[in-house]
Amino acid sequence: MLVLAGSGSDPLVCSLTVVDIENTLPYEALSYVWGRDLASCPLWCDGGLIQIRPNLDTALRFLRLPSQARRLWVDAICIDQENVDERTRQVQYMRLVYKYAARTIVWLGLKSPGIDEIFRLAQVVAEIKDADRESNGALSQPGKIHLLELDIITEIFEANTEAVHRLTDFFNKDYFDVVVYRWCVAKCEDLEIDFMVLLSTIINVNMRRTSVFAGRPLEFWNMIYMLKQPGRSNLPRISGHAVEGSVGSLENLLIGTRDFLATDARDKIFSLLGISDEGLMPVLALSKVMHSDRNSLSARFLHHAQRGLTSVAQRVNNLGPGIDFGRNQALKADYNKGVVEVYRDFTRFMMRKSPRMLDILSHVLHVENPLSASYPSWIPKWFQPRSASLIGGIGCFLAGLCDGHFPYFAVLHDSPLSGKSVRPDILSLDGYHIDRVKAVSQLMNIGVLEEPPIEASWDHLVGAPFSTSFHTYRNGEMLQMAFCKSLAAGCLGAALHQGFRFSHSHPDSNHRTHFTRQNHSDAAAYVTSRLDSSAFSDPEALASLREAASSGSLSGYVRAVQAFSYNRKVYLTQNGFLGIGPSMMNEGDEICVLFGGRVPFALRRMPDHHIFIGETYLDDQDIMWGKLTEGVRLRNQLPTVTFKIR
Repeated sequence: MLVLAGSGSDPLVCSLTVVDIENTLPYEALSYVWGRDLASCPLWCDGGLIQIRPNLDTALRFLRLPSQARRLWVDAICIDQENVDERTRQVQYMRLVYKYAARTIVWLGLKSPGIDEIFRLAQVVAEIKDADRESNGALSQPGKIHLLELDIITEIFEANTEAVHRLTDFFNKDYFDVVVYRWCVAKCEDLEIDFMVLLSTIINVNMRRTSVFAGRPLEFWNMIYMLKQPGRSNLPRISGHAVEGSVGSLENLLIGTRDFLATDARDKIFSLLGISDEGLMPVLALSKVMHSDRNSLSARFLHHAQRGLTSVAQRVNNLGPGIDFGRNQALKADYNKGVVEVYRDFTRFMMRKSPRMLDILSHVLHVENPLSASYPSWIPKWFQPRSASLIGGIGCFLAGLCDGHFPYFAVLHDSPLSGKSVRPDILSLDGYHIDRVKAVSQLMNIGVLEEPPIEASWDHLVGAPFSTSFHTYRNGEMLQMAFCKSLAAGCLGAALHQGFRFSHSHPDSNHRTHFTRQNHSDAAAYVTSRLDSSAFSDPEALASLREAASSGSLSGYVRAVQAFSYNRKVYLTQNGFLGIGPSMMNEGDEICVLFGGRVPFALRRMPDHHIFIGETYLDDQDIMWGKLTEGVRLRNQLPTVTFKIR
């Protein structure tokens, strides 16, 4: 669109031109938050009127030039929003719009208190980093931070605590758009700054945050910043491929952008197709494999086969426009479909794609009774902010996996790779029963700076004093230890406070062993700090507990509990298993392992089906690391059940 010259309260006037996006005059792409209200004055476009929203009205008034026209691409204007077929078609090209734009303008809206200080602080930090790297000859060493640089920046942040708080709020704003192509600037009225300069503060902001969750919007922007650093093209990818224009896998992006808002709930998925591995190279979704040893002969063979299939797909797609070899219908933006249908088909696809994992089910975080919801209970509602940290969707545990000779992990019924399911709202898959919930604690509502209500939850669940009661768990250890290890989600909590992230591929057994021991030590540090040792009748056991606690971290344990028990319930099963489960868990719910799921799940039995309640952590190593599943699938240790979930 060509925005005609004007200023102040002059009417906004523009004209539209159809162009070849790869061969056109330079233009700028505008990224902004839509909003829901309508502006008081419409936009004049080629003699007609177009109703626009206030944020866009303000942006165009600040962006238009006083004496000449300005070439912009704005989705609300350049795409006919009343034409569903055009919206569906054009959204597939949006990544190209940003890719070929001379620059992208991220419109931040009108000035808010402290925005000038935020821009100034970001500019100072960037200048210090550039000056330090030049003086130390570190330009050839991307990502290196010198001690002098770190000290100076630390002092600046400590002296500008109010600006740091404003930066934290800024990075937690509810907008998000494509910022991975070419030059991108952030603009707020007359203020303007390179977007990467603004993002250069993200590491320092992350160091000072007090958020309960690991991975809110701050983590997403940190990932964008690291991706854009020189020499960082080899950042680990779930697919193992560096796909041009991709920020990562679809599942990782769904986690990272969960707390961002979208005017249209379908765009929570559609907007990621142009910046994700599977969206840009859909054939990857058909050929992904999972191996514990990436250097094995079979792993190398499958890797080369995947590269060959990718090459074939690229050649076929280059034969002509409109060819999209290997793309499942669920990976096509289609605004003719309703929100429920889009989410349902996408969830099915994420389970059905190779190697058939159920990680996507960990995204189900009910905030209302699933029995009264209009959505099938197994469909994640990505338009709702994340209400708890994920346990099974971040690549740690292996509860429903087995290293036996099985072509896929999950056993799905009525889920064809192409075509439609006969009963699309019913999810049918195989697994086995573990136990039934006997008792649940109150909801673990933990404030950012509050001490977790560990002993209160213990009292509610066990009904005996934490400091003086001595019961044993199923494996013979103190019940308090099993209880505390569960609250931190086992080795996952220990890995969190040490800054380690498990890969979505097969977890390394050495890492697993190390963090399992660390979780034991961290829990021991907490238990010994609360235990009345004078009432302890076994001095050898007390000495062993204190020895374990000596290598534990009490503060790290508390952070882990804050992260993984927040908005969850502790539960006890009929056969004595302890664990943490979803906020909607009730007594009588069933704990089950579904083949292909990394963690056990809580299901609620109905007369002819089950309701999906959510993921759980269970304090049992054989269950969490797939040993029991191996016994079920290879030796029929427990009966296999086909669960029908609505």
